[in-house]
Amino acid sequence: MLPTEQLESLAITLHDIGAVRFGEFALHSGKNSPIYIDLRLLPSYPAALRQAAVAYQQIMEPMDFDLIAATPLTGLPIGTAICLEMDKPLIYRRKKAKKYGTGKRIEGKWMVGQNVVLIDDLITSGDSLLKGLVFLKAAGLRVQEAVVLIDRQQGGRAALEEQGYRLHSAMTIQQLLAILERKERISSHQRAQVLRALS
Repeated sequence: MLPTEQLESLAITLHDIGAVRFGEFALHSGKNSPIYIDLRLLPSYPAALRQAAVAYQQIMEPMDFDLIAATPLTGLPIGTAICLEMDKPLIYRRKKAKKYGTGKRIEGKWMVGQNVVLIDDLITSGDSLLKGLVFLKAAGLRVQEAVVLIDRQQGGRAALEEQGYRLHSAMTIQQLLAILERKERISSHQRAQVLRALS
């Protein structure tokens, strides 16, 4: 659990750079949402990316692992920032194997049996993270834990836990909304509207 002051600072930063927006948005799942969280913006704001990387680092420091694995594509710039912050090697899965060169599906230096932590930007249903976890396991890597910046609290955590994986998040969407309301970035009506849509 991150300190309150750090959580507040991170939430405000995400709002300031436009990574958290309110309106009407169609999600990847096909559902509509009154909130859109676009953490693909982080690499365009180096200070914000560094702030996020420090949050991941604090969550990951107590863990025993050899490698950081990043999901394609959104997790890769975040994973790179964490790798630099923690001085830990990074690997990443390709969406498709190359048809030339080595034809690798996992890029980077790794060995069967190494402990890996999978990182991504956020979790909704958990489908994409589960695919990544299963893929890494099938390649012979040991993976039990995944870390995200934001848990949208829409079933992802339970889906991972059902398969025996642990999810860690810097903040939940409820925490994010509570901070933005407290700091007068959104109204209580907006917060209630988002929470209704998530339930």
